[in-house]
Amino acid sequence: MKFKQVNKAIPKVDGKGLLTGKPAYTDDFAFNNALIVKLLRSPHAFAKILNIDISAALEIDEVEIILTHHDVPRIPITRAGQGYPEPSPKDKFILDEYVRYVGDEVAIIAARTEKAALKAIELIKVNYEVFEPVLDFEKAEGHKSIIHPEKEIYTMFPMGLDPQNNIACSYLDTMIIGDVDKQFEKSEVTIEHRYYTNAQQQAPLEPHTSTAFIDVQGRLNIISSTQTPYHTRRIIGEALNKPLRDIRVVKPRIGGGFGAKQQVHNDIFTAIVTLKTNKPSKCIYTREGNDLV
Repeated sequence: MKFKQVNKAIPKVDGKGLLTGKPAYTDDFAFNNALIVKLLRSPHAFAKILNIDISAALEIDEVEIILTHHDVPRIPITRAGQGYPEPSPKDKFILDEYVRYVGDEVAIIAARTEKAALKAIELIKVNYEVFEPVLDFEKAEGHKSIIHPEKEIYTMFPMGLDPQNNIACSYLDTMIIGDVDKQFEKSEVTIEHRYYTNAQQQAPLEPHTSTAFIDVQGRLNIISSTQTPYHTRRIIGEALNKPLRDIRVVKPRIGGGFGAKQQVHNDIFTAIVTLKTNKPSKCIYTREGNDLV
């Protein structure tokens, strides 16, 4: 049997353009005058922000804007973009008065140069009330530290939500199919063991990258290295309380993702900076330093 495609050498449609360095990835499409967005991140695993002093950072000429949890909408969302309806608990805000892991976002800084943005981060003073973190999921239930004391969070499985006991989401009762115990009884051999693995993180060649601008129709445009542009659009619309018709998300060629780019990462920060300033902005995460994911 002769095939037209199977077992044939088919040239990549975009191969020549990639090899010759044509614009293909998110940062290639960012405006030259885009504001550089950086993030002040938490040094604590669990703490409450008592006060943030950004006055000294704002005195830097190149700094355009600094946003804290006082300056952004407080709408609970999930950054997960695996599906819809999304079963993950809506327990995240653009910025929050609580930080829940080392590296959690505390403030958004946008400046005309990267040097100014990084300098501003050094000048921001934050006063924290530090709590004992919950580091072991098996000890989370009944722990003296309540990770989510706020009342706004919710999930599509409300019967499984018990934040006062650090249970973020449970939906086993609604998704059980068959009788596992009965099948075990029928089995000639059953093996029970508990396995633990280290945390892992994908490392695609293109880091998490986002750029935003306002077009001639007044729409918020986001170009992103996302794997899920439709979910990104929906989540950002929810977080900013904006109708989807006013948001456009473009996904150019993606330099690897492997599932790590299914969530909303820095897109939400470029979006709100551009909305607040009416200027294009961009944010590129690195694998070390200030923007460590």
